[in-house]
Amino acid sequence: MRNREMIGAARHFAALDGSHDGRPARRSRTSMQLLAILSLLFLALMPCALPVRADDESMWAANATQPVHEGANVTLEFDHPDYFLGENVLMHFVLQNTGDTPFEASWGGDYRGASRHLRFKVTATDEAGQVAEDPDPSPMCMGGLGGPKTLKPGENFTTSLPLMRYCDIVKPGLYTIRATHDFGWKEGERKRPVGQTTITFRMPSAVQAERIVSEMAELPAWPNKFWGKRSPPYADFSCLRHPVYLGILENLARNKDLRAFEGLGRTPTVKATETLIQLAGHPDVEVALKAADTLNHRLPYPESHYVPTFPGTSKEPQLSVRGRLVERAWDEELIPDVRALAAKLLASQDLPTVAAAAFMITSVGTKEDAPAVLAAINKARNPTFRNRTEPKDNILDMPQPIRELLRAMDALRTRGYSLGEHVSGDAEILLYFHILRDDTSPRPKHYRQFLEAFGTSSWFPIREAAVRSIPKTIPLEYRDFVLERLEDKDLGVCRAACAAAGMSGDSRFLRPLLDLIATEQHEWLLREASNAAQTLGAGFDLLSVWADRLTEERLYHLALDALQTVLEVPSGSYSGRTDLSRTERLELRKAWKEFLALHADEIRAGKRFKLSDPAVTPALVGRARSWRLPDGTCWPVSVETTAPN
Repeated sequence: MRNREMIGAARHFAALDGSHDGRPARRSRTSMQLLAILSLLFLALMPCALPVRADDESMWAANATQPVHEGANVTLEFDHPDYFLGENVLMHFVLQNTGDTPFEASWGGDYRGASRHLRFKVTATDEAGQVAEDPDPSPMCMGGLGGPKTLKPGENFTTSLPLMRYCDIVKPGLYTIRATHDFGWKEGERKRPVGQTTITFRMPSAVQAERIVSEMAELPAWPNKFWGKRSPPYADFSCLRHPVYLGILENLARNKDLRAFEGLGRTPTVKATETLIQLAGHPDVEVALKAADTLNHRLPYPESHYVPTFPGTSKEPQLSVRGRLVERAWDEELIPDVRALAAKLLASQDLPTVAAAAFMITSVGTKEDAPAVLAAINKARNPTFRNRTEPKDNILDMPQPIRELLRAMDALRTRGYSLGEHVSGDAEILLYFHILRDDTSPRPKHYRQFLEAFGTSSWFPIREAAVRSIPKTIPLEYRDFVLERLEDKDLGVCRAACAAAGMSGDSRFLRPLLDLIATEQHEWLLREASNAAQTLGAGFDLLSVWADRLTEERLYHLALDALQTVLEVPSGSYSGRTDLSRTERLELRKAWKEFLALHADEIRAGKRFKLSDPAVTPALVGRARSWRLPDGTCWPVSVETTAPN
């Protein structure tokens, strides 16, 4: 599914190269690797895909199109009547057709990037009427595969849900479990079916806890292949979040079983935080990094202590996962230990470890930590020296750990650090330009000399920071510098120059921007250049350049993004194939070239064409686009359905 909302989210989070709650970057993938993976996943599509947001009510409203069907019934089944706290409890959700006519239920599109399928609503209520907390109150979701399933009379559809991903059950006792799904149905007099049952939880003894962890360690990982039928048991170490498991998990972690950190990271006690600080000093780099990253998820970071809310919401502020852990598992007396750990890790040769240390400084560091952070920037110069020249290179941000170290310096500046008058060394020069990025005051006395000396041939992070330090109106004296950076060998610097050109309001940048769009291959450079050209009024010329690129397999979706701006299509999401054949791409180019030639004057005059206009034909989008219209139909056609995985 190609969904604008999903792509926007992917771009935002990849640019941060971190999580939606301000967590530090992960070691296992770069921003562009993440985007590449998403692009591959988008190859499988569902018809008329809707925007997917991680807000329950908005997601249900978006999927509700059919009335609730008579004869639909939900039952909940468990493998056992009672469980120990910490076990991965699978709830088998069964939708049955008990009526005498077939009905269709919609599934999926609700899991990619999330910890669970979000269209299900599951609650667990104890005997005192207390509802268990949602263990992930702010899930990020970028859609996923999905589609309808038709149930004939007497048939059922089963899927297994990990209960602890929906309900954080922390006390033993009898619980009433209720679960439902939107099914793509809109409620009227008839309500959606809700399944209900009861199960009992017991607190394990130390011996029983050892056995539970030992048995879980032997289970396979989540199989992800049992959609539509009961799943066999699988391991989920995040369920082991009760203090009785802490020592067991610590031993596993010391013995290099990284799965242990899934439970350690969710254990809401100060003792668990102390354990993670100790494990971050482990001699094994991989164990130490995993411990440091897990620790960072629970360090104070006020910007992400509460779940983001949608504009106009009436909901009370709700603590995020980080906010809960800070409230329940953080002690200010641990600050000296975390700062000492950060100082040690900043000296590491491992760049992701340095990035993790930088976040610790961002969280609890003081201005006295600045020399160690600046030293780490200087040390990181050699391993990050290569210009970014390939289409797969991350150009959305500074390389790791430079971006994290700069954020740490930003935090320290709010705590009293200031850059001295005499600047020397790569780290201080980089910081000099970085500080000026959003500064609207007149530039310092020697700014132009610094720009000419270090903005043209230094390390690429310095060149990029130099471009971003230029005032947004781009005074004439800096115009040639920006033009030169549009030709920079580093594509990230070139992208920064595109952004500067777009904000300048100077139409003299149009020609080089159009030339760049006509020749370059990097998706995010092309996006920035196209946005800048459009802002500067490129109009018809921009459309002509993009029409010529419709035959390119990697870029036709970008070309269509630009070209469809002359069509009055619904805002938000669309479906579409990302695997068009060469013949289809050639047909797209032919259709758009003819359309532009026939309607050049109208387009130059600002006309946008309604989908009902005879000039707008399905040939303009082929199988690459399909929108859901206000009347519920799709234009031009819906693509084939793929069941959720």
